[in-house]
Amino acid sequence: MYIVDDPLLALISRFMCQNQHLEVSDAEFLLRQISAIEEYVGQFPDCERDQHAMEWIAAHAREYRRQWQKSTVAQILVKARCPDCPLLGERRSPQCEIHAFWLSLLQHYIADDISSQEYVESALKLLSQYKERLKIGITRRQLQLGSAQFSIV
Repeated sequence: MYIVDDPLLALISRFMCQNQHLEVSDAEFLLRQISAIEEYVGQFPDCERDQHAMEWIAAHAREYRRQWQKSTVAQILVKARCPDCPLLGERRSPQCEIHAFWLSLLQHYIADDISSQEYVESALKLLSQYKERLKIGITRRQLQLGSAQFSIV
């Protein structure tokens, strides 16, 4: 699945889905869209269906694809773990607390409750609140302890 309609969603999917085995194809999307068009034009006489199909495509195709991409990425990311997850490798929980908050934030973005700017600001705030629990924070503390012990010696 190649995402071009939503730059933020493209960034999220490239970062978060990089280790996921994406079993989603554009063919699946096209089949679903054709089904939606057929359902819509079914209410019109046969001689008018082609014209109404073209009108549906002009009016709805872009938004239909955008919503499909959002819901597909969300379904994949519910099962994913962040590359920097402090619980990476542990099996006791499918996601850490940070991931749970982030998924909630992503759901708000996907539902168009918040803008891409609000999403980015909130995601950065979330990371800032939890930065010491992330692997990079743990590594930084270990390096500081190591260099402090080295300078004492």
